[in-house]
Amino acid sequence: MRDLVRGYAAATFETAATSGHGADVPVELASFGEVLVEHSDLRQVLGDSTIEPSIRRAVVADLLEGRVAPETAALVRFCVYYERPSELGPTVGTLVGLGEAAARAGDAALVDPPAGRGAARERLRGYTERVFQELTRREEIDTVEDELFAVARLLDGQPALRRALADPNVEYRSRSDVLGDLIGGKVAPATLRLGRYVLRAGRTRDIVGTFEWLVELAARERGRRVAEVRSAVVLDTAEQERLAAALAALVDRPVEVRVVIDPSVVGGILVSVGDLVIDGTVRLRFERLRDLLAQPS
Repeated sequence: MRDLVRGYAAATFETAATSGHGADVPVELASFGEVLVEHSDLRQVLGDSTIEPSIRRAVVADLLEGRVAPETAALVRFCVYYERPSELGPTVGTLVGLGEAAARAGDAALVDPPAGRGAARERLRGYTERVFQELTRREEIDTVEDELFAVARLLDGQPALRRALADPNVEYRSRSDVLGDLIGGKVAPATLRLGRYVLRAGRTRDIVGTFEWLVELAARERGRRVAEVRSAVVLDTAEQERLAAALAALVDRPVEVRVVIDPSVVGGILVSVGDLVIDGTVRLRFERLRDLLAQPS
């Protein structure tokens, strides 16, 4: 299982416990695994690496909508999108075990196994992805970014505190309590969640650098919340709302649509959401036709 998925799952199991679905998620994951075994057509589609991940994710979204807990659906969508298609079945099985362990642990957070710098950051990136998905307003991301930066500066200026939080010989619970006493009640819950996962993701040698890296992820997340839509004509409110809903389903987070009137678009729209670009313009079709006509017969 990819460390990215492990981190996302850790945050999802926490959310499920809070919402009262902690015991349901592993059961529903196990049922999904059984469906994969029993239905070869579904297994073939989800295991086909030539099919776009977004299409495979849409397939499971339709399959699970309204049938399982929201956390189960989100975890399966994420797994189908990011996990290697050939590893989907084994990964679901691993997630069942992790979910059962998380349900048994209750309030006691499970510490991830030791990992190198790259693997630990992948876990943290997956965990952060889930935490950010749960924030509904872009202003909340701004707050988390500022608070993470402040924590990084605080740790950078206090070597004794930094060593205490990063000491792998001290159990996680004790270090988590220190961090809670330090910033609990002073920062947003999402900031405290991220800080605590830094301590349990498997590596704390460069704790200041890790918090600074989280600041970069928060800055990138702000860009993923805004969709710049270039259109030759004004889009009415209903059209913007439908577009926002479609884009939110595509990127798995709320999206704010900002329309830019651009006569060069000619027709259709050009959408940019973070690193994602969707070109549905007439201009693009004109350019493709021109390139086709320019080819030697």
